[in-house]
Amino acid sequence: MDKVLVLYSGGKDSLLSAILLIEKGYEVYLVHYDNSLEIGQNNVKNGFKRLEKKYGSNKVKFVGIKKTDAIFRELIKEFYNTKFKNIYDKFGNISVSEFNCLACRLSMYIESIILCKKLNIHFVADGARTSQKFAIEQPQMLDLFTSLFKKYNIDIIYPVKDLTDDFQEKNDLLIRGIIPKVSESQCLLGMPLLDNSLDNEVLLAVIKVYKDLLFSKIDTLIERYRNVDIGEKYI
Repeated sequence: MDKVLVLYSGGKDSLLSAILLIEKGYEVYLVHYDNSLEIGQNNVKNGFKRLEKKYGSNKVKFVGIKKTDAIFRELIKEFYNTKFKNIYDKFGNISVSEFNCLACRLSMYIESIILCKKLNIHFVADGARTSQKFAIEQPQMLDLFTSLFKKYNIDIIYPVKDLTDDFQEKNDLLIRGIIPKVSESQCLLGMPLLDNSLDNEVLLAVIKVYKDLLFSKIDTLIERYRNVDIGEKYI
């Protein structure tokens, strides 16, 4: 079986993503990332146990809860020390919330690339859904992330990318004998969109920040931390 590393938040999107990949014949490795700005990370272990009980330990494994805060700090340092006026002049009308989501997701992807190299995995999966309206989950950004993983000979899969109906998602879990109630961790940085819509100016700014500021840092960070045992907790 091909192995796939699934970014597992513990929520319904990542839960269903893992199930769909198991059904396609993948050997699923779940990893949860902790940016040190979350609460309830241990809840994700309950979801893993449900999957293991249903599908067996030969089809689903739990890699652990890995820290992303160090790489996240590396990514945000320059932006956080730039004046708002200069940010606007360089990148356009980006929101702080969307920047945080971009840097946080990219830190997860960087550590996923490192983990894949260590575990000899050539597929990564993310439960991103375009309908959620976050900039980092729109087709333009997903294409950029796909190209990033391709650079390292890894394919990224978005199993629920086109899912628009929360009712259907619940039924997709119910029909498989999975109660669609989950306990996921809560990120204190992530903010819902105020009017449930994504401003195109913000999306274009997020793309520009990724291309012009963050992309150039990726190779350096992977090289710096590729031989490090990524921490699960502080001692």
